[in-house]
Amino acid sequence: MKKVLFILICLFLGATVSAYAGTYDLVLVHGLTNKHQWSDSFLDKCLVKYGSGNVYAIYTNESTRVWERWINGRKLICCGENDFSAGDDSVATQASLMRTKTSKLQTSYGLSTKFKIIAHSMGGLVSRRYIYNNPGTVAGLVTLGTPHQGSPLAYEGSWVSFFIGAGPAVDNLKPSWVQNTFNVSYPAPGPMATGGKIYTIGGDGDGWDCWGWAGELQVGWDLLFTVHWTDSDGAVGRNAEKISGSTNLTTFWSYDHYELVREPSVADKALAYLSPN
Repeated sequence: MKKVLFILICLFLGATVSAYAGTYDLVLVHGLTNKHQWSDSFLDKCLVKYGSGNVYAIYTNESTRVWERWINGRKLICCGENDFSAGDDSVATQASLMRTKTSKLQTSYGLSTKFKIIAHSMGGLVSRRYIYNNPGTVAGLVTLGTPHQGSPLAYEGSWVSFFIGAGPAVDNLKPSWVQNTFNVSYPAPGPMATGGKIYTIGGDGDGWDCWGWAGELQVGWDLLFTVHWTDSDGAVGRNAEKISGSTNLTTFWSYDHYELVREPSVADKALAYLSPN
């Protein structure tokens, strides 16, 4: 009887492992220079949905150090240094760094072969390039405040001064480059895994309550409104977060560019379209 029970338990465990073998993990990709960082409440939502050890935060700098964070008893796995050296290179370089890190995480830290992505700001462009570099590996992408049409702030010195040392990244945010080069060479959605889709989410800011990391969103909102005649989330102009080949989910009218990675309700919206199964 004990032998039969042991066999049944083994079969159950084997079936359980098989049931989860086809599930997707979640990868998080930050934006320009990583100044707008994921809040613990946003990360907690991701961990609740995907489970402890199944959410990975990638930082697009040279470091491949893998480390852990624990949020409400659940493990977040990180690769790279969580500092402002992340996200200061061109889209192509960051996509290459992202591949280096996902490969390491897949080889040694359990990242699924195919996975889903939530990307903020420039991280959405990086993720789109990653999709082309690695066909069939991304099963879903939600972008938050990504300048899919570029941002004219990349031409404005008073805004660029907030991102000293990130010249290659800023150059790849210029509308002329994004629209005429990047979107032509890498149209959405790209060679995603079967059934994979890109979804976009936007935000909205107002000059009087839009700040960000160090005032860059207030400066950005003022410039976009007074010089470029567009409303914005403080970094990305109205409708510039949208692109043909994707599905626009919503605009959070109460959340600016920074708040898109801080507010748990944004995570809830993104996760509703990124099932781990």
